[in-house]
Amino acid sequence: MTTPLGPEHEELERQTRQRRRRLVRLTGVVVVVAVAVVFVVQNSAPVRLHVFFGYAHPRLIWVVLVSVVVGIVLGFALGAPERKASRRRRREDKRAGRGHEG
Repeated sequence: MTTPLGPEHEELERQTRQRRRRLVRLTGVVVVVAVAVVFVVQNSAPVRLHVFFGYAHPRLIWVVLVSVVVGIVLGFALGAPERKASRRRRREDKRAGRGHEG
């Protein structure tokens, strides 16, 4: 697509779009890091954690992060059989020439 202004103008517009995308990405990263830092600082107090037959005193942020990781791992593990069955159905549908609806 050549504009009346020529290929130099198109190249300049392309570079401007790239710079804008980088700036938006960088801004997003800065915001995420800032929120993460605030979250860690606000949740750095030690808490009393009941562990089976005793107590532990980890910082709240570690309790939260470990809980998130355990939740992700369990969610992935429990969802794996359904993903495998879904792939198998798609493969069978493709072999049968039916395609996949939904």
